[in-house]
Amino acid sequence: MRVTFAGELHLPVGCILGEQPKTQEVDRLQAKNHKLTSEMKLSFAALTSAAIQGICAFVIAMNSVKLALGITSAVAAGGSSLVHSDPVRLALRYVSATFATVTLYVIWNGWRLRNRRESQWRRIPLTRREKWMIAFGLFSAAASWFLIIAEVYAHQRIHPR
Repeated sequence: MRVTFAGELHLPVGCILGEQPKTQEVDRLQAKNHKLTSEMKLSFAALTSAAIQGICAFVIAMNSVKLALGITSAVAAGGSSLVHSDPVRLALRYVSATFATVTLYVIWNGWRLRNRRESQWRRIPLTRREKWMIAFGLFSAAASWFLIIAEVYAHQRIHPR
């Protein structure tokens, strides 16, 4: 039934033709909401699966760490006489003393070259990272020399000849 009012076409309530566009919009919105919930369910499932895999990887890694720690402890207990032997101990002492001395020389030489009169025109300030690297080099070289001296002193006191 068609109703015309003031020259405009009005469809009565409950007319199938009048409700068809609204029904299509509702169907589209419901499909979109259903799709969102499906995507959310899929995301939740993927997140849960990833969490379970992460937990499994962590547990397996911890077992590997325990195994490595156990093997290292057994080797260290059995091989302490080898590590404490004079050839190994003296070789490590001289190698670390050489590296500490070379580190100090490199830092000193860099400082010397930076402060030469001929270098002043191209001198740029050191960055914070470069300052930290120099400080770390000085600290590690000084700590190495301290440990070498302490080892020599302690070894002479513990194992007198």
